[in-house]
Amino acid sequence: MSNIRKEMVNAAYDKAYALINNDDMHIRFKDIKEFIHNDESLTQDEKLACIKRFDGDYDYFKVIENDGPRRLCENCQERCLATLYCEFCVRKYLISNFSNWTSGSNTIDDLLQKCQKESLIPYMIVEWIPYDRLQNLEFLAKGGCTDIYTADWIDGCYKEWDFKEKKLKRSGPCKVVLKKLENIENSNRTWLEEALFISNKWGSIVQCFGLTKDPSGKFILVINHMDIDLRGYLQQNQNEITWKTKIQIIFEIIKAVTRIHEENSIHRDLHSGNVLYAKDKNDWYISDLGFCGPTNKPLKSVYGNLPYLAPEVISKNEYTFKSDIYSIAMLMWETLYERPPFLNQKNDHELALNICNG
Repeated sequence: MSNIRKEMVNAAYDKAYALINNDDMHIRFKDIKEFIHNDESLTQDEKLACIKRFDGDYDYFKVIENDGPRRLCENCQERCLATLYCEFCVRKYLISNFSNWTSGSNTIDDLLQKCQKESLIPYMIVEWIPYDRLQNLEFLAKGGCTDIYTADWIDGCYKEWDFKEKKLKRSGPCKVVLKKLENIENSNRTWLEEALFISNKWGSIVQCFGLTKDPSGKFILVINHMDIDLRGYLQQNQNEITWKTKIQIIFEIIKAVTRIHEENSIHRDLHSGNVLYAKDKNDWYISDLGFCGPTNKPLKSVYGNLPYLAPEVISKNEYTFKSDIYSIAMLMWETLYERPPFLNQKNDHELALNICNG
């Protein structure tokens, strides 16, 4: 399958999701596979690659919704929902490896083990990553509360279940983003637990692969590497972005925030630097869920990018679901006009007053 045109597979994938809808997900995925089979723009190998991608999506939704036909797993004899893997075998495999790793912190170990016991799909698993498996660290940017680096992860994340060897297989070397966490063991664990669970449950959130610890003893988040943020994308492609692309960007932002709110969570720091693009999938993701603020601050503390903050956040010092919606509106404006909101207002105090006064 070396001659597969990724852009054609991505286009067919997006088109099928856009055109085929049904409240019954089982009927929808059946119709989608038929749609791909009949797509004359794809080669046979491209059709197989696209269908395999949809099969993975179908497994994911069956497991997450706990709904669909079950099969008897030939390995563990459990009645599982997935077909490309067995969710019970995956969890048992992870549990059997608990004794082979430790973060050195019971709190972190318990959290990672809890995540693994509830894993939904092989390529969305949180794990402890030994620091010596990360190479070529390079400074990327100064975040709001910490420094951010890129690195090469030698092993790569879990990718798929190997039925023959009865174990999880890895992707191989991949680039990741590292974000250092301050005082994590002395902070409220809720924000980290919330972020890890949601980012590894919904595909529209940038995936957090897990945690590691540097030689100085600081814990570090290991996050999937994306190609560019929304602000950079708009600047690079100014006056060349089609309405179709702009609508796609807005749609993906709304979908991601909807998933977050369905988990009864609030993002708290939506801005164009936290909307990221993956070129290989031609897709957009929300990042920094729960990771945007300092770890030693309570969840109701206010921090963030001022032009995207709702008036009630500035005046009442508390985030709500509605404040995320306000931030979406600012992102919609920025996407449509291809420039940041309030670009000409440099004084933060005056800007805050103007936002509160409408």
